[in-house]
Amino acid sequence: MLHHFYQDLRYAKPVDRPFVACNMVTSLDGKVTADGTQPASLGSPFDRRTMGVIRSHFDAVLAGGNTIRLHPYYLGVPSHLEPLRENKGLASQPLTVLLTRSGNLDASSSVFTKAPRPPIILTTAEGAKHLPLAIHEQAHVEIMGNPDPHSIVALLSEKYGVQSLLLEGGPSVNYQFMEAMLLDELFLTLHPSLIGKRTDLGLSVGDHVLTSPETIQLLSVHQQDNELFLRYLITW
Repeated sequence: MLHHFYQDLRYAKPVDRPFVACNMVTSLDGKVTADGTQPASLGSPFDRRTMGVIRSHFDAVLAGGNTIRLHPYYLGVPSHLEPLRENKGLASQPLTVLLTRSGNLDASSSVFTKAPRPPIILTTAEGAKHLPLAIHEQAHVEIMGNPDPHSIVALLSEKYGVQSLLLEGGPSVNYQFMEAMLLDELFLTLHPSLIGKRTDLGLSVGDHVLTSPETIQLLSVHQQDNELFLRYLITW
């Protein structure tokens, strides 16, 4: 396998909380969905390979309920990346963490039925009532009064030993962590496409203008065919 530019990734962990990064792909006009949210509608096979390489550096990967309903797969790495994780002292597969307030998840999807490790479900008391019984048996269900980003990273760190967390959307999840100033790095794939549809979503979607970070530093740029792979350091 050819060496990937993110294979030897290094990052500085905060002293008082887990390191948090986000990995997303957007069109040239800033959309992360195309015609709704069609699976694999953005990003090349190389981008999907890159996603696995980035995941290989993290203890846990988090996605929102809508994202996992559209892409109902465990947020893990290909088997050939497991030795790389183990050599770094990580578990062979990252934890999958799902954030859902509604509890509307399908127990028959492969994120549960083919999970190498039991996923963690973060939800409210009301959301837990709507989770299928099978999910309570297949996953660790964490009921939180208010599953805000600070509470999430604290719980994952204290109970599950998570020291590095990767966000993979959707846009509202990304917004919540940015609003809480809990995003340390952003991995952004710029895909050579134009979407334009009004109802398609951008990288971050919320109710207010975000607080401007103190600095956003471009750490690296890589080109693969017509895609650009950007890595930013964010300081609040």
